[in-house]
Amino acid sequence: MIPSSTSRLCSLLSPWLMRLGALSITLIIFLIDSLSSLDVAIAVLYIVVILIAVDLFSRRGVLLVAYASVALTLSAYVIAHGDEFWGPAFGRCLVSLAAIAIAGYLALKNKAGKDQLQEQVRLLHRSEAFLAGAQRLSQTGSLGLELPGTAMYWSDEARRIFEFDAGQQPSVDAMLERTHPQDRTLLRSIIDQADAGTVNLAAEFRLQMPDGRTKHVRMLAREVEDGAGHREYVGALMDVTTAKNAEEALHRSQSDLAHITRVTTLGELAASIAHEVNQPLAAVITNAEAGLRWLNREVPDIGEVRAAIERAKSQAHRASEVIRRIRALSRKTDPQNVSLDLPEVIEESIALVQREIQRQRVTLSVQIDEPLPAVRGDRIQLQQVIMNAVQAMAASPDGRRDVFVHLRHTEGEGVMLQIRDSGLGIDAQNMGSLFDPFFTTKANGMGMGMGLSICRSIIESHGGRIWADSEPGQGAVLSFALPGETNG
Repeated sequence: MIPSSTSRLCSLLSPWLMRLGALSITLIIFLIDSLSSLDVAIAVLYIVVILIAVDLFSRRGVLLVAYASVALTLSAYVIAHGDEFWGPAFGRCLVSLAAIAIAGYLALKNKAGKDQLQEQVRLLHRSEAFLAGAQRLSQTGSLGLELPGTAMYWSDEARRIFEFDAGQQPSVDAMLERTHPQDRTLLRSIIDQADAGTVNLAAEFRLQMPDGRTKHVRMLAREVEDGAGHREYVGALMDVTTAKNAEEALHRSQSDLAHITRVTTLGELAASIAHEVNQPLAAVITNAEAGLRWLNREVPDIGEVRAAIERAKSQAHRASEVIRRIRALSRKTDPQNVSLDLPEVIEESIALVQREIQRQRVTLSVQIDEPLPAVRGDRIQLQQVIMNAVQAMAASPDGRRDVFVHLRHTEGEGVMLQIRDSGLGIDAQNMGSLFDPFFTTKANGMGMGMGLSICRSIIESHGGRIWADSEPGQGAVLSFALPGETNG
């Protein structure tokens, strides 16, 4: 601690001591010049003071020292030779003044060059500091390789990337030793390319640290040639470990997302099939049970049995059609649009959900306003919409369960079907999510959200629209409209 403080004190006192010495020399020269009777140009010694001032003062200070030397020279001449002003001593005075003027000019020129050099050195040091800071921030080091031979130089950041000691000599062997064993062949091939004269070099390889860590680095280099014919490669070395790790994490996330998407799509398709096939399968079971009852009578009613079997066959065929239509939707095939009588489609749809409506003790009313134009669409898909809509409205948890179905023709919407329930309505916070996949207000269900999401896709594919309304205390209204078929 003491030697350091002493050194700083000496560095602070040194300029003041030199200034004091210059002032002392100036005073001695002035006294000798003004009081001595020597017939020599004593004032020429002021040149020494000017030369000392170059290292102590700015250009303006050096100029003032030169002016002061001229003034002191003239003052000393007047004091010593006032009575013989134009005597022989005047020539020596002029020689002294000329020498001081020339020394002052040369000193100012030297000072300007020295100041310019110091400014360039300062800017160089500043640029080096900026470069070193930028390399630390970007984790990019610089390196060079002289050819022929293997002389190398590294920047501090390149040393940090390789984690070499500050005193370690840069060398190709040291780079190879720190390179991952599986990538050393790659780095050797890059060095061979440099020996062969390849202009641009690029490589990405791994480093294996002494503690077992792995780093990923990218190296870019370009050949430069001096006038003497020597070749040198100047390049950049970037630590891309963080980017590589992020890239690998992104790849894993994308793979996981793709897997989740496939599973979700499969789940949605399976849920759709299970949801839509449930009604015809229930009808098959109902007709099979009815047929068995007719057979178990004392006198079997073969006609009723045959009718029950025919109905079961029809519903089994319908289940097959539902599966075929859902598969067609998954393949994005066009629906089989034909001219349909919508009241007939509604009648068939209600018949398919009649058993479930009765089990839930729901009172269902249907009103059809005539006349109605035909609509073009896929019978199975529109039946699916109507059944889902009726089931969604019939699933009201309220004690009173009344569902009213109204089909009419409107000028603006075409053929419109409205299904109204007698419940408390739809919560405002759920209204925006009503047609989202898997949305449901039931604790154990996916049903309403899955069904209405499918309904929206089907109605929109038919050129129509579907929406829901609700007023407090007046129940909920689910509506969809389809364009009527034109005669043209």
